[in-house]
Amino acid sequence: MPVRTFLDFVDGLKRGEFAPVYLFHGEEEYLRKQALQELQRRVLAPESAQFNFDPVDGEETTAGTVVSLAEAPPFSTERRLVVVRYAPYFTTRIKEKPSLRTTHGAAEDEEDGLATSGDTSLLKYLDHPLSTTCLVFDTGHAVDQRRKLYKAVRKVGRVIEFAYLKPDGLAKWAAARVNQAGKKMAPGSADLLIGRAGRSMTLLANELQKVISYVGEKDTITKEDVREVTVSQIEENIFAVVDAVGERRAGRALSGIQELLAANHSPPVILSMIARQFRLILQAQELAAAGCQFTELSKLLDVPPFVARKILAQSRNFSFEQVKQVLEWLLELDAGVKTGNRDFYPAMEMLVLELCTYSVA
Repeated sequence: MPVRTFLDFVDGLKRGEFAPVYLFHGEEEYLRKQALQELQRRVLAPESAQFNFDPVDGEETTAGTVVSLAEAPPFSTERRLVVVRYAPYFTTRIKEKPSLRTTHGAAEDEEDGLATSGDTSLLKYLDHPLSTTCLVFDTGHAVDQRRKLYKAVRKVGRVIEFAYLKPDGLAKWAAARVNQAGKKMAPGSADLLIGRAGRSMTLLANELQKVISYVGEKDTITKEDVREVTVSQIEENIFAVVDAVGERRAGRALSGIQELLAANHSPPVILSMIARQFRLILQAQELAAAGCQFTELSKLLDVPPFVARKILAQSRNFSFEQVKQVLEWLLELDAGVKTGNRDFYPAMEMLVLELCTYSVA
């Protein structure tokens, strides 16, 4: 999504142009959050915001509940705001759940179909959405433009894609952020930062703040400053992905994988890190079953104590058999990607969806 498109959206809000329904989609989470915050600021009056703002998790909230919230009247103001984060309604649906051990191609699409009664209730609302409600669907996933829900939102509201900015746009954005802090970036330092942190503006913003704090009173950020402060985010993100899978939150797990890709981590590296995490979980389960105390676990796993604590917590989200099955699937996926028989992200998406249907044994 070009920055100009985002600014056009904000300009429209300033002119009082509010759509009854929005679909925010795309991998650039930072700009999606900025758009939501601006919409919240423009729609809600501070004195009544708590009565007119309903943020919900689309993975945990039924479509019927979303419709009920959208149909509620505003309290002491012109509009209310309903935000459905991790909205699951716009991705390609799968007719029949495939086995990851036998499927090597893309799943068959359910083109224009209605897979659930929830789709029907949302479509009925979108036929005549209330002008007193701003209903926002927010997702980091790619959307299927053939789906009826997508077409319905596009007809009565606005669909805005938030894609990663190109490197030159990111460099300009980073320089502007640094200028706001009263500093400037030396030649090449912005490009180096982007190369280390990736294209995710969320990660870049975090790394920029660290660099700004590090240089202190210096007015120029050099490449040496960037190298000194910034580190790879891959291990932290891998923990977050496995946590999300363990909590059966597919949307959050896939967002984490998208961030890893945005940070220029290759699919083989991502797969190897996820596999390593599940091997550690398997070892922790075996050691716990053998009566190993936590004080010994860190040494036996050869990880710091705080990491061992995280691994032990994650091990409770999966059965022993599930972890072994996951490792087999990851091995097959890795072979498929390396031989070119499978595309990494679609295959990873299928794997995550499969894992998130598990129940803890």
